[in-house]
Amino acid sequence: MADKLAIIADDFTGANDTGVQFSKKGLKTVVTSQINSINELDYEADVIVIDTDSRFDRKEEAYSKVYNAVLNLKDMGIDYIYKKLDSTLRGNIGSEIEAAMEAGDYEIAIVAPALPSNGRVTIGGNQLVHGLPLEKTEMANDPVTPINHSYVPDIIKEQTDKQIGSINLQQVIRGSKNLIQEIEQKLNEGIQILVIDSIKNEDLDVIADILKLLKKDYLLVGSAGFAESLPTGLGLISKKANLEAEGSIVGIAGSVSDVTREQVNYAEKNLELNIVDINAEHLFGDSYERELGRIITQVNELIKEGQDIIVRSAKTRDVVTKAQQIGNQKGMTDLEISNLVAEFLGTIANELYIDKRVKGILLTGGDIAIKSASIIGAKATIIEDEVLPGIPIGIFKGEGLLETPIVTKAGAFGEEEAIVEIFKYLRRRS
Repeated sequence: MADKLAIIADDFTGANDTGVQFSKKGLKTVVTSQINSINELDYEADVIVIDTDSRFDRKEEAYSKVYNAVLNLKDMGIDYIYKKLDSTLRGNIGSEIEAAMEAGDYEIAIVAPALPSNGRVTIGGNQLVHGLPLEKTEMANDPVTPINHSYVPDIIKEQTDKQIGSINLQQVIRGSKNLIQEIEQKLNEGIQILVIDSIKNEDLDVIADILKLLKKDYLLVGSAGFAESLPTGLGLISKKANLEAEGSIVGIAGSVSDVTREQVNYAEKNLELNIVDINAEHLFGDSYERELGRIITQVNELIKEGQDIIVRSAKTRDVVTKAQQIGNQKGMTDLEISNLVAEFLGTIANELYIDKRVKGILLTGGDIAIKSASIIGAKATIIEDEVLPGIPIGIFKGEGLLETPIVTKAGAFGEEEAIVEIFKYLRRRS
């Protein structure tokens, strides 16, 4: 018999918007608010969604509702339980997670609260809404459940004494094997509630894909975003071929060369594309992760619309100078600053590379190209052609890598129209 999943939501709309993630994939889904008589439902369902209507309850009452719901579900032989969260983290978050864990005797709660399709992402353990920390959004002034923090572990621990830890985006990006090792390490450290970063649906897929491999009993926690990844991750349905998206061409311009800046400016005037500028001043210290989340969220929204994009590290020479001054003040050498920027852009390149909607990538700047290849996990490059004299196109080769075309260009290389010609070439190829 196929495994069964139950979802516990704290309000009716949340129950429905999570339930639809399963019904649209062919799983019969039933929503009910009958907490104490779940097992009397006459409907044969693959997924049961329970609305506890507890978002605005006292934490003790919310705990009781969720605890009883989980007890009833476990008595029914439900295999997996998903505690649905509001993606802006309103409600009795900590109390309800604790209730579900204790009723189900779970060793760990896997928490992935991101909803990338609505601009809600988790990075560095912080919840951002369209690039803004949660506490800086209108949710901070919610009259019933005001949000005073953006750091998800802090929000959870307001209502529980359980040990809370987090796993950052870099560990997710490195893939399933690495993520399993990170989770096992956190378990060995006594962590009971584990918040995991994600900024794209593909990140949530990585988390979902390792669930069957975990050897501990776990509670699943997240918004409608993580829920969408569960049907395949938990084996509730078979994997289907992804529909081809229209696709985007994306360039990463990491060179400080005046030649590259002129090429980008020319491309902006002669192509229909969007320029996404990095705030280099935010690459130092605690603001690094927030800036990374902002850029990737913005790029992801443009890709969703099928737009072509250039991510630019330096709009003007003054931007480069200012970044160097800040880095030097923090005791960094110019080389260390350059490596920091390359790592930042390489992380973005990796996010683009694993996105099947991206049909071609341009990397300009030698240090950016090599750092990107390293982060992506490329062991070699198969050179296929020459887009322009001295500007090759190839495919990265390595375990599990896609065959996304990659063009690499030295920063100071090429005529003014070089980037325009590269984008046109990649568009024809796609």
